[in-house]
Amino acid sequence: MNNKTPLLVTALIIVGLIAAFLAWELSASNKQNKNYEEEIAGMEAMMAGNGMNALMEDDIAGSLKNLLNEYNSVTTDNSELNDSIAIQKQKVALLLQEIENSEKSRKYTARELYKMRKEAETLRKVMKNYVHKVDSLNTLNLELQATIKVKDQTISTVKGERDEFKERTENLSKTVEMGSKLQIWGLSAEAIRIRTSGSFTETSRSKRADQVKACFTIVANSIAEKGSKMFYMRVISPEGVVLTNTKSSQITVNGESIEVSVGRAVDYQGKAVDFCVFYEKATDELPKGDYKVEIYSEGLKVGTSTFGLK
Repeated sequence: MNNKTPLLVTALIIVGLIAAFLAWELSASNKQNKNYEEEIAGMEAMMAGNGMNALMEDDIAGSLKNLLNEYNSVTTDNSELNDSIAIQKQKVALLLQEIENSEKSRKYTARELYKMRKEAETLRKVMKNYVHKVDSLNTLNLELQATIKVKDQTISTVKGERDEFKERTENLSKTVEMGSKLQIWGLSAEAIRIRTSGSFTETSRSKRADQVKACFTIVANSIAEKGSKMFYMRVISPEGVVLTNTKSSQITVNGESIEVSVGRAVDYQGKAVDFCVFYEKATDELPKGDYKVEIYSEGLKVGTSTFGLK
C-alpha cells in the first residue's frame, strides 16, 4: 500500500492543477465577455448620443420603402408567384411599420438595428429572386406567344387550304353534277298540219296548224345516269300564255313550280339520240303571231326556239 501512495498524490496534484487552470480560464472568459458587453453598451450609448441610431433607423426605413416600391412594381399573371410576393410584401410592410412606430422613442439598440438591416437585405435578395423568376416567365410567355402566333398562322393556312380544297371539291361536284345532266343541240320548233293519211307537213298558217313540234338531238353523255328520261316542252303564245291541254302538267325549276305544255319520255343509254316532242292544240285555232318554245329536262332549261304563225 505504501508503494501506491506516491502515485495517488501525483494524480491528485495533476487534477488540482487542471481544475485551477479551468477556473482561471473561465474567469478570464467571463471577464472578457463582461468587457465586450461593456464596450458594446458604451458604443450603443455613444451612437445614441450622437444620433447614429436614428440615422440607422432612417436609413433602414428608407431602404424598406424602396424595397416595398420595388415589390409593388413586380407584376405577373402567375397566381402562385403573386401569392408568394404578397407574403414578402407583408413582411416588408410589417418591418417598416415597426421602424416608423419607434421613431419617437428611438428604442432600438445597435444590435437590433443591425439585425433589422440584415433582415431587410434578406428580403431584398428574395425580391431579386422573384424579379428573376418574373423575367423568366415573361420571356417564356413571349416565346409561347410567338409559338402560338406561328401555330395560329399555320392553322389559318391549313384552314385556308381546307376551305379552298372544299370549294374546289364543291365546284368539281357541281361540275360533275352539271356534266351528268343531259344536253341538247339543234333545237327547231314549228307548227304542223296533220293530214287524213296521218302524215304531217310544216305550216305557217294559224288556221291550218294542228300541233307544235320541237325536234332536237340529245347529246351523248357517258357519265349521265342511264334509263328513262323526261323532256318537257313549253309553248308560249304571242300573248305570253303557256298553251296547255289535258296532257299538260307542272314541273319544278330552280325551286319554283312552272306549267309545261307537254312531256315525253325517252330511254336514254348514254348515246346521242334524235328526239321530237309534240303538242296538240286545245282550241279551234292557234292565235297569229310569234311563239316561243322552251325545252326542259331534269329541272333545267336545256333549249329555246321560236316560230311564227300568220
